Amino acid sequence: MKKYTFIILLLLLTCLTLPVALASDYSGTPRFTDTVGLLDEQEVANLTGKLNNISLQHQFDVVITITYSLDGKDPRVWAADFFENQGFGQLEKSGGIILMLAMEERDFAFVTTAGYGDYAFSYSGQEYLEKLFLPYLRNDNYFDAFMAFANAADDFLTRAAAGIPYVADNIPKTSVEKRNAHITAAVVSLVLAFSIPGIVVFVWTRQLKSVKPKDFACEYIRRGSMMLNMQRDIFLYRNVTKVAKAQNNSSGGSGRSGGFSSSSGGSFSGRSGKF
Repeated sequence: MKKYTFIILLLLLTCLTLPVALASDYSGTPRFTDTVGLLDEQEVANLTGKLNNISLQHQFDVVITITYSLDGKDPRVWAADFFENQGFGQLEKSGGIILMLAMEERDFAFVTTAGYGDYAFSYSGQEYLEKLFLPYLRNDNYFDAFMAFANAADDFLTRAAAGIPYVADNIPKTSVEKRNAHITAAVVSLVLAFSIPGIVVFVWTRQLKSVKPKDFACEYIRRGSMMLNMQRDIFLYRNVTKVAKAQNNSSGGSGRSGGFSSSSGGSFSGRSGKF
């Protein structure tokens, strides 16, 4: 009896420790690399462990890397090349997603592989994903931004596995969008609260006026009280105003999005911009 009890306990212990063992046995390129030193050692360990667990759970590499310079390369192509050159995308679902930061010009890009990556991270889904981590980057909250990206990737992959990936029709509003909607509703309520009484008062005051303004100056002249011996129209001057055509020089957010190819010809899609 004791022998069977020992075997059962050993099996349970093995099942509980298996995910940790798989994550710790990973010997390839770390799924989080930071050549700039934005995070401390504890943050690096926590984030790396999280990325490993998500990647192994979904059999789909989720990677984050930080570099200083892109050396003139397009941010999305740089991220795709790094993903391929480091040997990622070899798990069961043969793909992955990577977030890249380049600190020299504050560029960001995240790209995913074609196939299952495009299914789990549709173009509409990528727009939503960007909204979840980009506000943290703009405030230089890098660890929070990376954790938000990892949590979002986990959510996206979980929904894709269930057959309900994020598409245009089912994307929820972010917390910022919800807050803006509440603010807009409050402003509209205040405007209506003050404008309705104002309209009523305006109508009342209009009814008290017995004299109304005239459309032409001659209507103010009493008939027979003014005689003009000479009339002339004299041109005085002309005023010409020129306005320059507005240019579209938006900054921040996504600079490029959609499908593209890596330097080796691999198919990817993703978004890039400044933070």
